[in-house]
Amino acid sequence: MIAIAAGAGIASLSMNFWVPFLPLYMQELGATSDADALFWVAVAATSQGIVRLASGPVWGILSDRYGRKLMFLRALVFASVTTAIAAFATEPWHIVVAFVFQGIFSGFVPAATALTSVSVPDARMNSSLSTVTGAVYIGNTIGPAIGAGFALLTGYRGAILAGAALPALAAVLAAITVPRDRVAGARAEADGTPAPRISMRALLTTQFVLVLLVFFVSISLNQVLRLATPVALERIAGEAGAKGASGVAFTLAGLASVAGVVLAQRVVKSGRLTRMLVVACIVAGGAHLVLPFAGTAATFIGAFAVISLLQAAMLPATNTLIAANAPRDRRGTAFGIASGVQAVGFMAGPMAAAGFAAVSLDLGFVVLAGIFLALAVLIFGAIREPRM
Repeated sequence: MIAIAAGAGIASLSMNFWVPFLPLYMQELGATSDADALFWVAVAATSQGIVRLASGPVWGILSDRYGRKLMFLRALVFASVTTAIAAFATEPWHIVVAFVFQGIFSGFVPAATALTSVSVPDARMNSSLSTVTGAVYIGNTIGPAIGAGFALLTGYRGAILAGAALPALAAVLAAITVPRDRVAGARAEADGTPAPRISMRALLTTQFVLVLLVFFVSISLNQVLRLATPVALERIAGEAGAKGASGVAFTLAGLASVAGVVLAQRVVKSGRLTRMLVVACIVAGGAHLVLPFAGTAATFIGAFAVISLLQAAMLPATNTLIAANAPRDRRGTAFGIASGVQAVGFMAGPMAAAGFAAVSLDLGFVVLAGIFLALAVLIFGAIREPRM
Protein backbone atom coordinates (compact mmCIF):
# COMPACT_ATOMS: atom_id res chain seq x y z
CA MET A 1 0.00 0.00 0.00
CA ILE A 2 2.87 2.38 0.77
CA ALA A 3 4.32 1.71 -2.69
CA ILE A 4 0.97 2.50 -4.31
CA ALA A 5 0.76 5.74 -2.34
CA ALA A 6 4.33 6.65 -3.32
CA GLY A 7 3.62 6.07 -7.01
CA ALA A 8 0.45 8.16 -6.91
CA GLY A 9 2.23 10.89 -4.95
CA ILE A 10 5.11 11.13 -7.43
CA ALA A 11 2.70 11.33 -10.36
CA SER A 12 0.67 13.98 -8.55
CA LEU A 13 3.87 15.94 -7.96
CA SER A 14 4.52 15.98 -11.70
CA MET A 15 1.02 17.16 -12.59
CA ASN A 16 1.24 20.00 -10.09
CA PHE A 17 4.40 21.31 -11.70
CA TRP A 18 2.12 22.99 -14.22
CA VAL A 19 -1.62 22.34 -13.96
CA PRO A 20 -2.21 25.02 -11.26
CA PHE A 21 -0.68 27.57 -13.63
CA LEU A 22 -2.55 26.37 -16.71
CA PRO A 23 -4.62 29.57 -17.19
CA LEU A 24 -1.41 31.63 -17.16
CA TYR A 25 0.31 29.16 -19.52
CA MET A 26 -2.64 29.52 -21.89
CA GLN A 27 -2.01 33.27 -21.99
CA GLU A 28 1.62 32.60 -22.89
CA LEU A 29 0.44 30.35 -25.73
CA GLY A 30 -1.82 33.03 -27.18
CA ALA A 31 -4.97 33.44 -25.07
CA THR A 32 -6.01 37.08 -25.24
CA SER A 33 -7.58 37.60 -21.78
CA ASP A 34 -8.35 35.94 -18.45
CA ALA A 35 -11.72 34.78 -19.75
CA ASP A 36 -10.14 33.51 -22.98
CA ALA A 37 -7.48 31.59 -21.05
CA LEU A 38 -10.14 29.95 -18.87
CA PHE A 39 -12.18 29.25 -22.00
CA TRP A 40 -9.31 27.22 -23.46
CA VAL A 41 -8.83 25.45 -20.13
CA ALA A 42 -12.54 24.65 -20.23
CA VAL A 43 -12.25 23.30 -23.79
CA ALA A 44 -9.31 21.11 -22.81
CA ALA A 45 -11.01 19.84 -19.66
CA THR A 46 -14.30 19.29 -21.49
CA SER A 47 -12.57 17.26 -24.19
CA GLN A 48 -10.75 15.25 -21.54
CA GLY A 49 -13.99 14.68 -19.67
CA ILE A 50 -15.88 13.47 -22.72
CA VAL A 51 -13.32 10.82 -23.61
CA ARG A 52 -12.67 9.79 -19.99
CA LEU A 53 -16.38 9.42 -19.39
CA ALA A 54 -16.24 6.57 -21.89
CA SER A 55 -12.73 5.26 -21.21
CA GLY A 56 -12.88 5.25 -17.38
CA PRO A 57 -15.50 2.50 -17.02
CA VAL A 58 -13.79 0.48 -19.76
CA TRP A 59 -10.44 0.59 -17.96
CA GLY A 60 -12.28 -0.29 -14.74
CA ILE A 61 -13.85 -3.39 -16.28
CA LEU A 62 -10.49 -4.40 -17.72
CA SER A 63 -8.86 -3.94 -14.32
CA ASP A 64 -11.30 -6.39 -12.74
CA ARG A 65 -10.50 -8.84 -15.52
CA TYR A 66 -6.74 -8.43 -15.96
CA GLY A 67 -5.55 -6.76 -12.75
CA ARG A 68 -5.64 -3.34 -11.10
CA LYS A 69 -1.84 -3.14 -10.93
CA LEU A 70 -1.59 -3.36 -14.72
CA MET A 71 -4.07 -0.50 -15.09
CA PHE A 72 -2.15 1.59 -12.55
CA LEU A 73 1.07 1.16 -14.55
CA ARG A 74 -0.72 2.04 -17.78
CA ALA A 75 -2.07 5.27 -16.25
CA LEU A 76 1.36 6.35 -14.98
CA VAL A 77 3.16 5.77 -18.28
CA PHE A 78 0.62 7.72 -20.30
CA ALA A 79 0.67 10.56 -17.77
CA SER A 80 4.29 11.10 -18.84
CA VAL A 81 3.42 10.93 -22.53
CA THR A 82 0.56 13.44 -22.30
CA THR A 83 2.58 15.86 -20.16
CA ALA A 84 5.35 15.80 -22.77
CA ILE A 85 2.78 16.80 -25.41
CA ALA A 86 1.80 19.81 -23.28
CA ALA A 87 5.46 20.78 -22.86
CA PHE A 88 5.90 21.19 -26.62
CA ALA A 89 2.63 23.08 -27.19
CA THR A 90 2.76 26.29 -29.21
CA GLU A 91 -0.97 27.04 -29.40
CA PRO A 92 -3.79 26.71 -26.84
CA TRP A 93 -5.43 23.93 -28.87
CA HIS A 94 -2.30 21.78 -28.44
CA ILE A 95 -3.17 21.60 -24.73
CA VAL A 96 -6.58 20.32 -25.76
CA VAL A 97 -4.86 17.49 -27.65
CA ALA A 98 -2.73 16.64 -24.60
CA PHE A 99 -5.80 16.54 -22.38
CA VAL A 100 -7.69 14.32 -24.85
CA PHE A 101 -4.91 11.72 -24.82
CA GLN A 102 -4.70 11.99 -21.05
CA GLY A 103 -8.44 11.39 -20.84
CA ILE A 104 -8.21 8.26 -22.94
CA PHE A 105 -5.13 6.61 -21.48
CA SER A 106 -4.28 8.09 -18.07
CA GLY A 107 -6.10 8.57 -14.74
CA PHE A 108 -3.64 7.34 -12.12
CA VAL A 109 -5.57 8.40 -8.99
CA PRO A 110 -8.68 6.24 -9.64
CA ALA A 111 -6.37 3.38 -10.64
CA ALA A 112 -4.39 3.73 -7.40
CA THR A 113 -7.61 3.92 -5.39
CA ALA A 114 -9.03 0.77 -7.01
CA LEU A 115 -5.78 -1.13 -6.45
CA THR A 116 -5.64 -0.07 -2.80
CA SER A 117 -9.28 -1.03 -2.16
CA VAL A 118 -8.55 -4.68 -3.04
CA SER A 119 -5.08 -4.81 -1.46
CA VAL A 120 -6.10 -4.27 2.17
CA PRO A 121 -8.85 -5.66 4.46
CA ASP A 122 -12.09 -3.66 4.43
CA ALA A 123 -11.54 -2.67 8.07
CA ARG A 124 -8.37 -0.81 7.02
CA MET A 125 -9.75 0.65 3.80
CA ASN A 126 -10.51 4.19 5.02
CA SER A 127 -7.08 4.43 6.66
CA SER A 128 -5.31 3.05 3.57
CA LEU A 129 -7.22 5.28 1.16
CA SER A 130 -6.35 8.22 3.42
CA THR A 131 -2.68 7.32 3.06
CA VAL A 132 -2.94 7.26 -0.73
CA THR A 133 -4.87 10.53 -0.70
CA GLY A 134 -2.29 12.04 1.65
CA ALA A 135 0.51 11.08 -0.73
CA VAL A 136 -1.36 12.71 -3.61
CA TYR A 137 -1.76 15.88 -1.60
CA ILE A 138 1.91 15.87 -0.64
CA GLY A 139 2.55 15.90 -4.38
CA ASN A 140 0.04 18.73 -4.66
CA THR A 141 1.95 20.59 -1.95
CA ILE A 142 5.47 20.19 -3.27
CA GLY A 143 4.57 20.39 -6.95
CA PRO A 144 3.37 24.01 -7.18
CA ALA A 145 6.37 25.28 -5.20
CA ILE A 146 8.84 23.44 -7.44
CA GLY A 147 6.80 24.30 -10.51
CA ALA A 148 6.79 27.99 -9.57
CA GLY A 149 10.56 27.85 -9.21
CA PHE A 150 10.96 26.27 -12.62
CA ALA A 151 8.48 28.76 -14.09
CA LEU A 152 10.47 31.70 -12.72
CA LEU A 153 13.80 30.25 -13.94
CA THR A 154 12.90 28.51 -17.21
CA GLY A 155 9.31 29.53 -17.93
CA TYR A 156 6.18 27.38 -17.79
CA ARG A 157 7.44 25.13 -20.60
CA GLY A 158 10.50 24.15 -18.59
CA ALA A 159 8.35 23.27 -15.58
CA ILE A 160 6.12 21.05 -17.71
CA LEU A 161 9.05 19.31 -19.38
CA ALA A 162 10.65 18.57 -16.01
CA GLY A 163 7.39 17.13 -14.75
CA ALA A 164 6.94 14.85 -17.75
CA ALA A 165 9.59 12.39 -16.57
CA LEU A 166 8.20 11.76 -13.08
CA PRO A 167 5.15 9.55 -13.79
CA ALA A 168 7.33 7.14 -15.77
CA LEU A 169 9.69 6.91 -12.79
CA ALA A 170 6.67 6.23 -10.57
CA ALA A 171 5.65 3.42 -12.95
CA VAL A 172 9.06 1.79 -12.59
CA LEU A 173 8.81 2.03 -8.80
CA ALA A 174 5.32 0.50 -8.78
CA ALA A 175 6.27 -2.28 -11.20
CA ILE A 176 9.10 -3.38 -8.92
CA THR A 177 7.52 -2.99 -5.48
CA VAL A 178 3.73 -3.41 -5.76
CA PRO A 179 2.51 -7.05 -5.60
CA ARG A 180 0.24 -8.15 -8.40
CA ASP A 181 -3.40 -8.37 -7.36
CA ARG A 182 -5.45 -11.50 -8.06
CA VAL A 183 -8.59 -11.02 -10.11
CA ALA A 184 -11.82 -12.97 -9.68
CA GLY A 185 -11.23 -15.19 -12.71
CA ALA A 186 -7.78 -16.24 -11.51
CA ARG A 187 -9.09 -17.05 -8.03
CA ALA A 188 -11.99 -19.02 -9.44
CA GLU A 189 -9.66 -21.00 -11.71
CA ALA A 190 -7.39 -21.79 -8.74
CA ASP A 191 -10.35 -22.85 -6.59
CA GLY A 192 -12.06 -24.80 -9.35
CA THR A 193 -15.26 -22.75 -9.01
CA PRO A 194 -16.95 -20.49 -11.58
CA ALA A 195 -16.22 -16.78 -11.23
CA PRO A 196 -19.20 -14.80 -9.86
CA ARG A 197 -20.95 -12.50 -12.32
CA ILE A 198 -22.42 -9.25 -11.03
CA SER A 199 -24.40 -7.17 -13.47
CA MET A 200 -23.83 -3.46 -13.94
CA ARG A 201 -27.42 -2.84 -12.90
CA ALA A 202 -26.81 -4.62 -9.58
CA LEU A 203 -23.75 -2.44 -9.00
CA LEU A 204 -25.61 0.82 -9.65
CA THR A 205 -27.68 0.89 -6.46
CA THR A 206 -29.35 4.07 -5.21
CA GLN A 207 -26.73 4.53 -2.50
CA PHE A 208 -23.86 3.97 -4.95
CA VAL A 209 -25.30 6.60 -7.31
CA LEU A 210 -25.84 9.09 -4.47
CA VAL A 211 -22.23 8.71 -3.31
CA LEU A 212 -21.09 9.24 -6.91
CA LEU A 213 -23.16 12.44 -6.98
CA VAL A 214 -21.36 13.70 -3.86
CA PHE A 215 -18.05 12.75 -5.48
CA PHE A 216 -18.97 14.61 -8.67
CA VAL A 217 -20.02 17.80 -6.89
CA SER A 218 -16.89 17.79 -4.70
CA ILE A 219 -14.61 17.39 -7.71
CA SER A 220 -16.44 20.06 -9.70
CA LEU A 221 -16.32 22.65 -6.92
CA ASN A 222 -12.65 21.92 -6.30
CA GLN A 223 -11.87 22.50 -9.97
CA VAL A 224 -13.76 25.79 -10.06
CA LEU A 225 -11.85 27.16 -7.10
CA ARG A 226 -8.42 25.92 -8.19
CA LEU A 227 -8.79 27.41 -11.67
CA ALA A 228 -10.28 30.67 -10.42
CA THR A 229 -7.61 31.18 -7.75
CA PRO A 230 -4.71 32.33 -10.01
CA VAL A 231 -7.04 34.78 -11.77
CA ALA A 232 -8.47 36.11 -8.50
CA LEU A 233 -4.98 36.52 -7.03
CA GLU A 234 -3.83 38.31 -10.17
CA ARG A 235 -6.62 40.84 -9.65
CA ILE A 236 -5.67 41.29 -5.99
CA ALA A 237 -1.86 41.19 -6.23
CA GLY A 238 -1.36 42.38 -9.81
CA GLU A 239 0.27 40.60 -12.73
CA ALA A 240 3.76 40.86 -11.22
CA GLY A 241 2.71 39.20 -7.98
CA ALA A 242 0.41 36.55 -9.47
CA LYS A 243 3.04 33.84 -9.96
CA GLY A 244 4.44 34.10 -6.48
CA ALA A 245 1.05 34.45 -4.80
CA SER A 246 -0.32 31.47 -6.74
CA GLY A 247 2.68 29.37 -5.75
CA VAL A 248 2.19 30.26 -2.08
CA ALA A 249 -1.55 29.62 -2.31
CA PHE A 250 -1.25 26.16 -3.82
CA THR A 251 1.64 25.21 -1.55
CA LEU A 252 -0.30 26.17 1.60
CA ALA A 253 -3.39 24.50 0.20
CA GLY A 254 -1.37 21.34 -0.29
CA LEU A 255 -0.11 21.47 3.30
CA ALA A 256 -3.66 22.03 4.53
CA SER A 257 -4.83 19.12 2.40
CA VAL A 258 -2.28 16.78 3.95
CA ALA A 259 -3.36 18.00 7.39
CA GLY A 260 -6.99 17.36 6.45
CA VAL A 261 -6.26 13.78 5.37
CA VAL A 262 -4.22 13.07 8.52
CA LEU A 263 -6.95 14.56 10.70
CA ALA A 264 -9.64 12.51 8.99
CA GLN A 265 -7.52 9.34 9.23
CA ARG A 266 -6.97 9.73 12.98
CA VAL A 267 -10.29 11.21 14.07
CA VAL A 268 -12.95 9.85 11.73
CA LYS A 269 -13.78 6.22 12.42
CA SER A 270 -15.95 3.74 10.57
CA GLY A 271 -19.60 4.60 11.02
CA ARG A 272 -18.94 8.35 11.22
CA LEU A 273 -17.99 9.10 7.64
CA THR A 274 -21.31 10.72 6.68
CA ARG A 275 -21.27 12.93 9.80
CA MET A 276 -17.81 14.18 8.90
CA LEU A 277 -18.91 14.90 5.32
CA VAL A 278 -21.88 16.97 6.54
CA VAL A 279 -19.75 19.08 8.89
CA ALA A 280 -17.04 19.56 6.25
CA CYS A 281 -19.58 20.77 3.66
CA ILE A 282 -21.10 23.30 6.08
CA VAL A 283 -17.74 24.77 7.11
CA ALA A 284 -16.47 24.81 3.50
CA GLY A 285 -19.60 26.70 2.46
CA GLY A 286 -18.90 29.33 5.09
CA ALA A 287 -15.25 29.64 4.03
CA HIS A 288 -16.30 30.29 0.43
CA LEU A 289 -18.24 33.33 1.62
CA VAL A 290 -14.95 34.89 2.75
CA LEU A 291 -13.46 34.86 -0.75
CA PRO A 292 -15.56 37.65 -2.36
CA PHE A 293 -14.58 40.02 0.45
CA ALA A 294 -10.86 39.18 0.54
CA GLY A 295 -9.11 42.51 0.13
CA THR A 296 -5.62 41.06 0.39
CA ALA A 297 -3.88 38.04 -1.05
CA ALA A 298 -3.23 36.74 2.49
CA THR A 299 -6.95 36.68 3.34
CA PHE A 300 -7.82 34.90 0.11
CA ILE A 301 -5.02 32.37 0.55
CA GLY A 302 -6.09 31.68 4.14
CA ALA A 303 -9.68 30.90 3.12
CA PHE A 304 -8.42 28.83 0.20
CA ALA A 305 -6.29 26.76 2.60
CA VAL A 306 -9.24 26.10 4.93
CA ILE A 307 -11.38 24.93 2.01
CA SER A 308 -8.56 22.72 0.77
CA LEU A 309 -8.22 21.09 4.20
CA LEU A 310 -11.92 20.26 4.30
CA GLN A 311 -12.13 18.96 0.73
CA ALA A 312 -9.07 16.77 1.31
CA ALA A 313 -10.70 15.26 4.40
CA MET A 314 -13.82 14.52 2.35
CA LEU A 315 -12.10 12.62 -0.45
CA PRO A 316 -10.97 9.39 1.30
CA ALA A 317 -14.32 9.21 3.09
CA THR A 318 -16.14 9.47 -0.23
CA ASN A 319 -13.88 6.87 -1.84
CA THR A 320 -14.46 4.54 1.10
CA LEU A 321 -18.22 4.88 0.62
CA ILE A 322 -17.82 4.13 -3.10
CA ALA A 323 -15.86 0.96 -2.33
CA ALA A 324 -18.21 -0.06 0.50
CA ASN A 325 -21.18 0.09 -1.85
CA ALA A 326 -19.50 -2.21 -4.43
CA PRO A 327 -18.61 -5.94 -4.26
CA ARG A 328 -14.87 -6.49 -3.80
CA ASP A 329 -14.49 -8.19 -7.20
CA ARG A 330 -16.15 -5.21 -8.94
CA ARG A 331 -14.29 -2.38 -7.27
CA GLY A 332 -12.17 -1.81 -10.34
CA THR A 333 -15.38 -1.26 -12.28
CA ALA A 334 -16.76 0.91 -9.47
CA PHE A 335 -13.74 3.20 -9.50
CA GLY A 336 -13.72 3.12 -13.30
CA ILE A 337 -17.23 4.56 -13.18
CA ALA A 338 -16.01 7.03 -10.54
CA SER A 339 -13.20 7.99 -12.93
CA GLY A 340 -15.79 8.84 -15.56
CA VAL A 341 -17.74 10.85 -13.01
CA GLN A 342 -14.52 12.60 -12.00
CA ALA A 343 -13.90 13.43 -15.64
CA VAL A 344 -17.31 15.05 -15.91
CA GLY A 345 -16.42 17.05 -12.79
CA PHE A 346 -13.16 18.12 -14.42
CA MET A 347 -15.26 19.18 -17.40
CA ALA A 348 -17.99 20.99 -15.47
CA GLY A 349 -15.61 22.80 -13.12
CA PRO A 350 -13.60 24.70 -15.76
CA MET A 351 -16.76 25.52 -17.69
CA ALA A 352 -18.24 27.05 -14.55
CA ALA A 353 -14.97 28.87 -13.80
CA ALA A 354 -14.94 30.36 -17.31
CA GLY A 355 -18.56 31.45 -16.92
CA PHE A 356 -17.93 33.06 -13.54
CA ALA A 357 -14.81 34.81 -14.86
CA ALA A 358 -16.88 36.30 -17.69
CA VAL A 359 -19.64 37.46 -15.31
CA SER A 360 -18.30 37.78 -11.76
CA LEU A 361 -15.86 35.65 -9.80
CA ASP A 362 -17.31 37.03 -6.56
CA LEU A 363 -20.77 35.82 -7.56
CA GLY A 364 -19.23 32.45 -8.38
CA PHE A 365 -17.77 32.10 -4.89
CA VAL A 366 -21.20 32.79 -3.36
CA VAL A 367 -22.79 30.17 -5.60
CA LEU A 368 -20.15 27.63 -4.53
CA ALA A 369 -21.01 28.32 -0.89
CA GLY A 370 -24.68 27.61 -1.56
CA ILE A 371 -23.88 24.36 -3.35
CA PHE A 372 -21.79 23.13 -0.42
CA LEU A 373 -24.65 23.80 1.99
CA ALA A 374 -27.10 21.97 -0.29
CA LEU A 375 -24.66 19.04 -0.45
CA ALA A 376 -24.63 18.87 3.35
CA VAL A 377 -28.42 18.55 3.36
CA LEU A 378 -28.30 15.77 0.76
CA ILE A 379 -25.69 13.75 2.67
CA PHE A 380 -27.50 14.15 5.99
CA GLY A 381 -30.88 13.15 4.60
CA ALA A 382 -30.14 10.47 2.02
CA ILE A 383 -26.77 8.71 2.39
CA ARG A 384 -26.27 5.77 4.73
CA GLU A 385 -22.88 4.25 5.54
CA PRO A 386 -22.69 0.44 5.03
CA ARG A 387 -21.20 -1.70 7.78
CA MET A 388 -17.72 -3.02 6.96
